[in-house]
Formats: sequence, C-alpha cells, structure tokens
Amino acid sequence: MSEVILREARYDDSYELSYLMGELGYPTKPEEMTERLETLLPNSAYACFVACVNDQVIGMIGLTKGIYFEKNGCYARISALVVSEEFRGNGIGKELVRYGEEWAKEQGCTAILLNSGKHRTDTHEFYRSLDYDDTGLRFIKVML
Repeated sequence: MSEVILREARYDDSYELSYLMGELGYPTKPEEMTERLETLLPNSAYACFVACVNDQVIGMIGLTKGIYFEKNGCYARISALVVSEEFRGNGIGKELVRYGEEWAKEQGCTAILLNSGKHRTDTHEFYRSLDYDDTGLRFIKVML
C-alpha cells in the first residue's frame, strides 16, 4: 500500500466523504455532504481530518470540541470515524484517532469521548485497544 497522508478535510472531498458516510451506515449524497462541510469546516469547534492514499480519500475522523457543565475545562468528541472497507486492517483508523487526539490536546481538551452503537462490537474492541474505556450508556430520543 502507498503512503497514507493525513490532512484537514476540504470542500472538494464531499464526494468521497459522502461515500464513507454511507459505509458508516449513514447514506449521504455528495451535495448533502457539501452542505454539512459548509457549516462544519469554518467552525473552530469542529475538525474533520481525512486519510488519503494516492490523493484518494480513504478514511475520515470528525471531532467536536465541547465545554463541560460538570467541571471546568473542555473535552473532544469523536463524532464520526470510518475507513473505507478495502483499506481496513492497515492501522489507518488508529492513525486517524491519534491525529484527532493531537488536535484535541492542541484545543486544551482533557478527554475524548464517543458513542458507538451496541451492534458495533468490532469497533468496541478497536477503541479498547486504543485505551478507551466503556463507561456508560447513550440514550437518544429522536425529535421530529
């Protein structure tokens, strides 16, 4: 495999990012991804980094900086992490998480948290292998 390059996402990554969102289980049209990036990329509380091989986006991590209510300081949340199926198992996800962790440190964050669906047992093991602890449950109520 060629060298993996990590960089900030750009607007012209919309097509490849929409494909990756679909692989993650969230079907997304390229124009929808463009609309999201137009909101996310200029906002300093958000970060999106991509992994590229031969100028092709093959993975991404999306993060959000948040401020604690329960104590002083801030944290980061991994909102999305995906590597294209054909490139999985090569350490790219781990590289993206480490890159996201560095961004979080630069932002002054003291922790990184994330949600992962109950059915994603392989993903749970992946995060445990990176020293993330399973500390609770997520509850959601969809408001339409």
